[in-house]
Amino acid sequence: MGHKILIIAAVSEELDGLGDRMEVSSQTRTGGKLRIRGRLAGQTVCLLETGPGLINTAQALTAVIETERPALVIQTGCAGAFEEAGLFQGDIGIASQEIDAQLGVEVQGADTIVSPLPFPILEKGALRVRNTYPIDPGLVDMAHVAIKETMPDDSVKIGVGPFVTVVTVTATDARAKRLHEEYDALMENMEGVAAAHVCIRYGIPFLEIRSASNCVGRRDKDAWNLPLAFERASQAVYAVIESISF
Repeated sequence: MGHKILIIAAVSEELDGLGDRMEVSSQTRTGGKLRIRGRLAGQTVCLLETGPGLINTAQALTAVIETERPALVIQTGCAGAFEEAGLFQGDIGIASQEIDAQLGVEVQGADTIVSPLPFPILEKGALRVRNTYPIDPGLVDMAHVAIKETMPDDSVKIGVGPFVTVVTVTATDARAKRLHEEYDALMENMEGVAAAHVCIRYGIPFLEIRSASNCVGRRDKDAWNLPLAFERASQAVYAVIESISF
């Protein structure tokens, strides 16, 4: 039987919280990337460290899907949260859509914003994607309810909204403000668009659930809290897996 849920993240530390709870049955390499398979919260799952960025994510995810197609892909890990969206360190974000903030046509006089391409880069049925990838609202709602029931403490906020994927990490408050204003962005990441693209191409349901390690803007790594983000994201994904019934 194939694994039902494939959980992907850029680096292994983002998966450790789930791996520690998992009953491991096998470890193999597919496409050069380590794949850990087993049981978690009553489900057959597979953990996959893709490597950071769009290219690594697309390559690793495609290799696994071509080998053994999952019923659901969950992208997780840390992200930068936009302060304007009301999320801060340790808070949870669920993507309602994934936006490629750097794919498009340069807008004269703008520093960071591009207009969408005049042609689709992905066509699937009636869907035409230029730079924005939809995510099933039913899955998003399910995830939100599951996480909220597990984390009722108001000190942990759970936001639902657009994520932006970038190739160049935002390092100024001015650029962060522009991205939020343009896309009403909740979180910034470096992999989500690639995972969303591959999943739509193969017709596989997709969720993206992350926790904030820092706020998007002026880059100060001393102010980041990666361990907290890794832990909270793992808790959120575990809650979703527990609630799923195939």
